[in-house]
Amino acid sequence: MVLTTIDPSKFVIQSDGILGAVEVSIFIGLVLYGISVSQVYTYFRLWKDDRPALKLLVMIILILETAHSFTAGMVVYYDTVTRFQAPKANSYPLSTNALLETLINLIVECFFSYRIYRLSLKNIPIVLSCLIFVLLRFISGTYLVIEGYLDVPNEPNGISLAVHYSWLITSCLAVGGMADVLIAFFMIYYLLNLKSSSVDVRKSTINLINRLTLWSLQTGLITSVTSVAVIICFQAMKNMVWFGLYMILAKLYSNSLLVSLNARSRKPEQSHVFSKTLTAIEFTHRELVSINFPAITDDDCV
Repeated sequence: MVLTTIDPSKFVIQSDGILGAVEVSIFIGLVLYGISVSQVYTYFRLWKDDRPALKLLVMIILILETAHSFTAGMVVYYDTVTRFQAPKANSYPLSTNALLETLINLIVECFFSYRIYRLSLKNIPIVLSCLIFVLLRFISGTYLVIEGYLDVPNEPNGISLAVHYSWLITSCLAVGGMADVLIAFFMIYYLLNLKSSSVDVRKSTINLINRLTLWSLQTGLITSVTSVAVIICFQAMKNMVWFGLYMILAKLYSNSLLVSLNARSRKPEQSHVFSKTLTAIEFTHRELVSINFPAITDDDCV
């Protein structure tokens, strides 16, 4: 099934819409990588008491992001320096870049699905509805990465792969966007439910819930809209603009996770006790809102 409009006979690597688009996206990606590094620095400076597992998660994200940025730079270097006289659409750094994006996507969306698990009082069906799309995104992405590695030695490479597996590329991005929408929807739903069911809650608590709701909407919207933009560009444009946007996706996912961890307030005056009548709900790594627990502070919430 061929859905893409890419025409192999008119596919010129060294053009504005192909190599140029990738170069621009890499520049934007490096800016986002700098923001990620800043977020990691902020995290380890402010949250020294977080559990080791969460610190390990942040370090893994940083390592994957660093490797993702490095391979992105190698993609451009190969086609502008190493093989500038005979550039190719596919390469081992490019396929590795796609692999790293797939891993980052999996980790971040599983982390957010775990939030849903806590926030929904361990509602397994709800969590599974999110994880199904997350796993479909990972499986299809991994299959495309394997095909990408196998395609590198071909002459020419890359173009026929995108044409032949256009349906799978579109499906992969679509299920990833659906996972983002579901996660954002359930996060917002349970946060608003928590807010409406609260009794005698201080204003700072309501402000915290409002901040979490807005953050969930923004991050879910950004990643899902970007996924849709990649699909539209892939289907409508005969160049590599879609892959340029795809390379930025990993940065958006990692930054959304890191920003959420640093969103917790460090101001002592914002510490407070929730009403004893609140429903028992846990969310994120140290987030706990409970009817059965005597005291919960703002520092325990993201």
